[in-house]
Amino acid sequence: MSKYAVVTGASTGLGRCIALELAKRKINTLLTALPGENLAEVCSACRAEGTASEYFEFDMADKEALIDFARMVNGKYDVFVLVNNAGLGGSRRFDEVPLKYVDTIIQVNVVAMSILTHELVENLKRNAGSYILNISSMAGLIPTGYKTVYPASKAFVKHFSLGMRAELKPYGVSVSFAVLGPMPTKKEIISRINRQGWIGRTLSVSPEKVAKICVRKMFRKTRVIVPGKFNSLSFHLIKLLPEYLRGELMSRSVRKNEL
Repeated sequence: MSKYAVVTGASTGLGRCIALELAKRKINTLLTALPGENLAEVCSACRAEGTASEYFEFDMADKEALIDFARMVNGKYDVFVLVNNAGLGGSRRFDEVPLKYVDTIIQVNVVAMSILTHELVENLKRNAGSYILNISSMAGLIPTGYKTVYPASKAFVKHFSLGMRAELKPYGVSVSFAVLGPMPTKKEIISRINRQGWIGRTLSVSPEKVAKICVRKMFRKTRVIVPGKFNSLSFHLIKLLPEYLRGELMSRSVRKNEL
């Protein structure tokens, strides 16, 4: 039976680029995204590379739909790659956002990733030499006011990934997590990068390049993937600053440039 890679949030941005990068390697893909986001087009592009790819449209925040998807996958496909890419963020005051805003970020960034990994882990273990790639962010290293929930969710991704890496190593399943800086994927993100001036532009790396680096290093079983030489430098410099100072500086930046 053919083996497949599951990629969540595959309709646009990094998810789309990772799906296409896998397809170029002749890897079959099972792609997920919200309805109405041109996921069929991405799937067609993957098939054009000679793969037997499929797509599934549903809301990752819908727990029942997510579990149904995982059960279907386990019943029909052998999975050897899981890319937990789907994620949400934003810059807003915590005391001004509706509860649904907070809940949706947690459901997609934390709960959905945990559930999908849990439900597919036995499938991955059956296919020794399997890989999990979880997408985190530089934001997960810095507690930040006016973002609050998003950095906290990405810190979860880091600790979850390292814990799973230890648990799954004896079964031949490698777990990596990517720590990403800014990527010019949407108009609002590009605008934010521009507002950050030369720092934002220096740290910015295209999703196509990020995808190539992430896929290559995932297959090399790299523990922590930091695409971009300036992001790699920032990753190490950030850890030298006291946590309270990191948080204060970043919170001021967000309040000044993003609200």
